[in-house]
Amino acid sequence: MTYRIILFDFDGTLADSAQCSILATQAAFAAQHLPAPDAAAIVHSMGIPIETAFRSLGAAALSDAAYAALLADFRRYYSDYTADHVRLFPGISALLATLKAQHKTLAIVSSKRNARLRDNSARLGIDGYIDVCIGSDQVTHYKPHPDSVRVALAALGYHGAPEAVITVGDATGDIRMGQAAGIRTCAVTWGAHDAAALRAAAPDYLADSVAALQHILLAGGTAR
Repeated sequence: MTYRIILFDFDGTLADSAQCSILATQAAFAAQHLPAPDAAAIVHSMGIPIETAFRSLGAAALSDAAYAALLADFRRYYSDYTADHVRLFPGISALLATLKAQHKTLAIVSSKRNARLRDNSARLGIDGYIDVCIGSDQVTHYKPHPDSVRVALAALGYHGAPEAVITVGDATGDIRMGQAAGIRTCAVTWGAHDAAALRAAAPDYLADSVAALQHILLAGGTAR
């Protein structure tokens, strides 16, 4: 199988932003006088929009107004920490360049808001490779609902076979999203969820390196 359209998750898949999320989350919780979630819990929740994730990280009792303040604090701290703590994973820039040279259509579907996603992509120098960015504020339902896939394909004007589309992500929610949308899925093991959890989600492919991911995306690879 060769893929025409590739939908990438951002955090934990293209970019190593775990430390940025940890620092910003802990600072935001402290600003609201809440116990800071531990790093492992924060990383595990990455890929879920903060509008949902922060409730399960210890903010369930906050009023709507206090919760909105918590989210605003996080976004402010995240912006402050981005320059020092968000990096592309090694090999990702070269991978995207190779895919574009092979005339692949590339999109990012993320739990970040679109403006932040575009800003991060531009700062990391990958915006020129990406045809469409879909953030959490552009969908009605968050991952693992298939809304992000549908919005991305509509933005690309794609109405072809779903078998030519694949989504790539580091969390089980990315895999479940792709499955719900009826497209192929590839899990990568260098992000939020470990290989065992990803295998349990039954992706079509599992990549443990950027080289393996490139082989899957260009040559179809070998199913897990």
